[in-house]
Amino acid sequence: MKSAALLIFVFLPAIAFAASHREIRNLEIPAAGILTMRIESGAGHLTIRGVEGTDNIEVTAEIEADGVDRDEFRLLGDKLFQLELKRAYHQALLYCHTAAPPLAPITTRINLHVKLPVKMNITTIDGSGPIEITNIAGNLIIDDNSGIIKVSNITGRILVEDGSGDIEIEDVQGAIQIKDGSGHVVARHISGDLTITDASGGIEVNDIGGSVIISDGSGSIDIYRVEKNVFIREPGSGELEIDGVQGKVIVRD
Repeated sequence: MKSAALLIFVFLPAIAFAASHREIRNLEIPAAGILTMRIESGAGHLTIRGVEGTDNIEVTAEIEADGVDRDEFRLLGDKLFQLELKRAYHQALLYCHTAAPPLAPITTRINLHVKLPVKMNITTIDGSGPIEITNIAGNLIIDDNSGIIKVSNITGRILVEDGSGDIEIEDVQGAIQIKDGSGHVVARHISGDLTITDASGGIEVNDIGGSVIISDGSGSIDIYRVEKNVFIREPGSGELEIDGVQGKVIVRD
């Protein structure tokens, strides 16, 4: 009992006085002549929104560091994070990664809010945290390790490769390919073909203007209202429900 009391006495001050620091940084470059936005990010929330009439690419970075106060944060500087927005020919590059000094109990994450012209191709390579992309007329490539992905109001092709986390895609004029490790996948109001390869987790597909191809490891599959064909290459181990398909339905055992 005495040793337990001693441990509480020793560790409480460290917890009580743990410091944290928050700050916002803004980055901006002209968008004229840029065709593709490439984003490489680590931990944190990523939001990308197309804005009608804008001539710039604007980034608001919310930097959050636990385990340091303001003075320590500014002293450590580049050892905690890297944040850069630049242009390379017809491509804009946003590089955002966090780190921690060895043996230091410091956690850093950066929430990114990106505003750019609607007509823009986007490639994002993300470590962890939610991703939201909306109102884009261009092709999307999303390579995500973990976190929820939400995509809406897109005119263009979409390619998603995700390790874990739910995926929700809606209101897309174009074809979609999704390769998912785990998590629930929802796709609705899609004008083009939809291809999903899923290791585990439920799949829900509604209102598809093209054909649907699905390979599933485990989890339920619900498909409703498809204008062309449905081909289930691997039905997996969950329940399968299909209704409202205007073309052929092929389920491979």
